[in-house]
Amino acid sequence: MTKQFRVRELLVIKSIAETINQSNDLTTLLNSVLRKLVELTEMQAGWIFLADECANYYTCPAHYQLPEALAVDDQKALTTGSCWCLDGYWGGKLKAAVNTIYCQRLDQETHYIYGDTEGITHHATIPLTAGTRKFGILNVAAPGKDHFTEEELTLMESIAFQIGTALERTLLYQSEQKRADLYSQLGDLTRDLGKLLATEQIPEMVTRWIGEHLGCEHTAFFMEENGKLSRRVSWKNGIINRRRKLYTFKQADDIGEAFLHGETKEWHSKPKVKEPDPLAYINVRSSVAVPLWFRDKPFGVIYAGCAEGITFDEVDVEVIEALAGHITLAFENARLYQQQVDLLKWEERNRLARDLHDSVSQMLFSLQFTARGLEAMLENPPEIVQRAIKDMKDLTQDALSEMRSLILQLRPVGLEQGLLTGLYRYGKAQGLVVINCVDCMLDLPSRVEEALFRIGQEALNNARKYAGHPQVQISLKEHEDQVLMEIKDQGDGFSPLKVDGTGTLGMRTMRERAETLGGTLEIDSRVGEGTTIRVLIPLRS
Repeated sequence: MTKQFRVRELLVIKSIAETINQSNDLTTLLNSVLRKLVELTEMQAGWIFLADECANYYTCPAHYQLPEALAVDDQKALTTGSCWCLDGYWGGKLKAAVNTIYCQRLDQETHYIYGDTEGITHHATIPLTAGTRKFGILNVAAPGKDHFTEEELTLMESIAFQIGTALERTLLYQSEQKRADLYSQLGDLTRDLGKLLATEQIPEMVTRWIGEHLGCEHTAFFMEENGKLSRRVSWKNGIINRRRKLYTFKQADDIGEAFLHGETKEWHSKPKVKEPDPLAYINVRSSVAVPLWFRDKPFGVIYAGCAEGITFDEVDVEVIEALAGHITLAFENARLYQQQVDLLKWEERNRLARDLHDSVSQMLFSLQFTARGLEAMLENPPEIVQRAIKDMKDLTQDALSEMRSLILQLRPVGLEQGLLTGLYRYGKAQGLVVINCVDCMLDLPSRVEEALFRIGQEALNNARKYAGHPQVQISLKEHEDQVLMEIKDQGDGFSPLKVDGTGTLGMRTMRERAETLGGTLEIDSRVGEGTTIRVLIPLRS
């Protein structure tokens, strides 16, 4: 090595070091350093690949004075396909600065490129590293130069080490800045989650936030349901899909494993869901699944997937894991609020039931005794008086029966043991024979269960009054994201013409309860064939 070359080498290293310290922006840093390097070493062109070591993915964030053949069509020759230097990098063979025999990207027959190569056929390739961490490769070239001396490669390698160290520092800086920004935005989200009063609203808010703030292609929210994973909400390129879909853990594969093992799972390529899905995860390259925990037991999974060109880093995963903890708190807060509302409703109904019992029921009871006393006091009363007293006694008895039924509706016994059990006991108290049919144990939202219970009570009341037959069959089943309850009696039935429009007050009340939760109510009856009441309510109501 000549003294002149040594001096030149020191000047190049010094100049590069000064350039490196001028910016914390990754793209600006790499382009500035590359330009300085090419000019000081008297090369003509240079370009830098930042490559994902595991996923065979790369970008070209910096280039300088490219020949026309590489610059044409927005550097298409540098941003598509692979080449020998990248293959060597991914294959673990590129460990030091080397002479590339021939630049495959400048091969017009192989890559079908157009434009002047300006005499460049070869380039030097130098790995960009910092310790054991790899970032990509640096390529420099000059017209007619098909060989680089050891001194030139050593200089390039020294500069590459500087660039690698600067890359590590810059990426660390950007990572911390990204972490601060995301946690600030996460703080806003957690405050919004704390305001939600219904658990059904949480999945949509979470999937939308992850998709918009982490640059995802897909996000989805899964919850355990009857030994399977139920996808409650999914988000794709700004569009929310609320259609539920059930997967076995085997079908959900990596997502299911995250739930079963209770730990975060990251992987590349498309998420494995072994079943055709209307929301196919197209173009997903990097995926992460984070389990949701409640009292030392997983109850759901958050999935997020990035498209080509984006990879989840440790900050993204850290933020999603932090979000998972806030989701658990949001679910618990919403459940506690709903329990408090239910308790207040229960207490108010109990108060009304007590007031009705202690006031109206007692007055009706007194009126009934007065009628009996009047009947006992009169000797041989006129027939018209006898009929009036009998009517008074009958009407009072009917009013007392209606009042007892109303009190029982306000203060139902047995609903805490389940919907069908509560209806069975209520029907039995009305003198009916109730037969329950259910496909499986259903965990219904409290509002849905209460609405079905009230509708069922009114249907049983109607069966007692009008059916003329004591047997009633109640069936309950779940289909995808809806629950269906059918109440069928074996009575006389009636003509549909008699229930055109809104029907009686009881029928209107049943229909209003169903429609309040986004559901429907149908009444099917024929003379001599009994009556069937069908109630269909979406579980997301």
